[in-house]
Amino acid sequence: MKLQMSNDKTSQDLHLHTHALFFCTAGHGMERFVMQELTSKLSATHVESMPGKVFFNANADLDSLRKVKSAERIFLLLHKGPPLSKYKSNDFLTLIGEPHSWLDTLQIWKQFQEQLTPQGISHRQKYVLKRKLDISSTTSKAQMCKEETVVDKAHIESYEQTTPDNVTHLEPPQLPVADTACPVSKPITFRVSCRCSAGYTKTMTAQDISRNIGVSLAKRFGWKSDLRKPLLEVFVHLNDMYSVVGFPILRQPLANRGYIQSTGLRATTAWAMASLAEISTAKHVLDPMCGVGTILVEAAMEWPHATFLGIDKSESQLKSALDNVKKAGVMHSVALLKGSVLDLPVVSESIDIVISDIPFGKKFTCSRDMKELLPDIIHQMERVLRIGGVLVLLLSQKLHHHLKTNFHFKSDEIERLQVPKLDSSSLSNSESLNNKGQTATDKLDFPSLTHIESHSVSLGVTEAVFFKCKKTSQTMFC
Repeated sequence: MKLQMSNDKTSQDLHLHTHALFFCTAGHGMERFVMQELTSKLSATHVESMPGKVFFNANADLDSLRKVKSAERIFLLLHKGPPLSKYKSNDFLTLIGEPHSWLDTLQIWKQFQEQLTPQGISHRQKYVLKRKLDISSTTSKAQMCKEETVVDKAHIESYEQTTPDNVTHLEPPQLPVADTACPVSKPITFRVSCRCSAGYTKTMTAQDISRNIGVSLAKRFGWKSDLRKPLLEVFVHLNDMYSVVGFPILRQPLANRGYIQSTGLRATTAWAMASLAEISTAKHVLDPMCGVGTILVEAAMEWPHATFLGIDKSESQLKSALDNVKKAGVMHSVALLKGSVLDLPVVSESIDIVISDIPFGKKFTCSRDMKELLPDIIHQMERVLRIGGVLVLLLSQKLHHHLKTNFHFKSDEIERLQVPKLDSSSLSNSESLNNKGQTATDKLDFPSLTHIESHSVSLGVTEAVFFKCKKTSQTMFC
């Protein structure tokens, strides 16, 4: 009975919410989606964004944090400040700050690691983790009062490690403990992951920063480096605008979805597209070029009330999409069909949301140029959308420029403007508007679609655009 009560208490403790300072990393253009999620799902406060990062306060457990679908990784925040070059004498201890803040944040990190136990960490691993953290906290405070050991510079440089993409994992030397009176135990293992970007790399290398921070941590806390399987990772990012230090809460990025068997479009991008499409109020959602079904899966898991249809002309893509749908457990709400986007087997004005990643780049090829196909594709999407329905496309920068330059849509601003019927006295104004192709139906290439917004996002090495329209009138063609 006593053992059962203890287990129940442990189970309850694992789900306790922890109030802490966090930050998320996000792709370019994804910050707004991360901020919206943090506010709606976590009731986060003091939410602010910088390019590539979103900072916030929250009272959250691990399950709640995992619900954030548009972020790449999530960290406990240790330091946020101006670029390091602005500090006098480049004092790296400024990045470390007060030792007690590290130890306090380490204990919060420990609580999140304990919550990982139900997801696969053994009870023995949990015990080892707890022992190491408890010992580290005790010995670190004792060692902080001792004289720091001077380390030969040549000895330090022999431990430098460099990885591609300007990211450095440092293995600092194991420092001797000056006071033999301190308890003899294995210190916490760690590695420093440092990333420098923008003009910052001209004044200081990632190796220099990692070396200095790693040595400072080893000297101050008595921690031991381990590049392969460290207990703790210290993340450092420096650029011309800010310096940030944190502990990653999860080993794997949030963007790595365990239910995606065959990868296609990045899951964070797919989720953001679905969020932009206003699926929360939709009944029928169509992806007419679904590929491996990433958009459908992300949308179905977030908004299970709707029904989703994926169409693609490739049997191999549909097979991969079916594998993803099964793995995600959304077979009840997702259907797949072989067909062409140029002749959709769907009843006109029967779909609430059309959402699609328009193929582009070297990975995708077709017999006709996509610039030539794009108007026919959009006309089919326009046909199947009901009035009030939403269209969201992912386009390359080149395709977006081609679409905006060569084709006319009603704009959201013009649609909201209530213009009275023009009489003969207003003929000159009417002709002026017609010449601009903004209000005259016969000047519009997609007469029932109103352009709402275009939002730039990064797909790694490729820049792309979310292109959103609403159908505001009946389709004028069969």
